[in-house]
Amino acid sequence: MRYIISGHGVAVTPAFRQLVERKVGKLARILPKIIEAKVMLSAEKYRRTAHITLLAKRRIFSSEETAGDLASAVDLAADALTRQVRQVKDRLRQRKPRAARRRPGSRTPLAGPWPETREPRLPGEGEAAPPPVVSRRVAAKPMSVEEAVMQLGLRDDQFLVFTNAATETVNVLYRRKNGGLGLIEPVA
Repeated sequence: MRYIISGHGVAVTPAFRQLVERKVGKLARILPKIIEAKVMLSAEKYRRTAHITLLAKRRIFSSEETAGDLASAVDLAADALTRQVRQVKDRLRQRKPRAARRRPGSRTPLAGPWPETREPRLPGEGEAAPPPVVSRRVAAKPMSVEEAVMQLGLRDDQFLVFTNAATETVNVLYRRKNGGLGLIEPVA
């Protein structure tokens, strides 16, 4: 981890620099992917302020605390950063496990295997009901097919519903398995 420690109205002594590095270095136990720590110390009349910014692999954490002396301000700022890092890690832990996460473009099987032979049966005669249909409302914006191709290229979605500006009908542009695009146009 690289430390950048600077002072505004404060002379940063080597002893205080070691104190700051030790306090901020404790955060590396919680978040091991810290790349850089920027610490800005400032003094104004009766206030001492410590502003700490951590640049981690995919996030930036920042905290600014004011106290009567610089050591207390650094302690408070480091505690605030510890809380921030723990909140983010707890949020990540509460998510689904990696194997269960769905990535754009990946295909996941349905909830259960379907029987090979289908005979007409009433629900409750030994066969489980089909999985519920998940609906999603999409606003069909008027655009040309070329604009729709550009919009789908900018997104991670598998399809795009739009109103064709030329025909004024609802069309669906979708990604094919071979990497190409397909267009569904209704026929009257």
